[in-house]
Amino acid sequence: MASGTEILLTLVMGGVSIVLVRTILVIRNRRLRYAVEGGDDYVGDAKDPKALSKPDSDALEDMDKLLERAGFNMPEDE
Repeated sequence: MASGTEILLTLVMGGVSIVLVRTILVIRNRRLRYAVEGGDDYVGDAKDPKALSKPDSDALEDMDKLLERAGFNMPEDE
């Protein structure tokens, strides 16, 4: 037979679960409503795609540092 503490904890856990599910549904509905109203106009395109194809020297140095930190080493030119 379940004790009073177990019943109380079961009710608390059930209440927490209900609150969490309700919160998820409210957030989901808010995001769906926002997307339907036209607020979600993100397309993922770069603002200036041509600028991405011409990296500057600072960007190349940063990339070298990141690659070295990740463990990728390129052999030096002879």
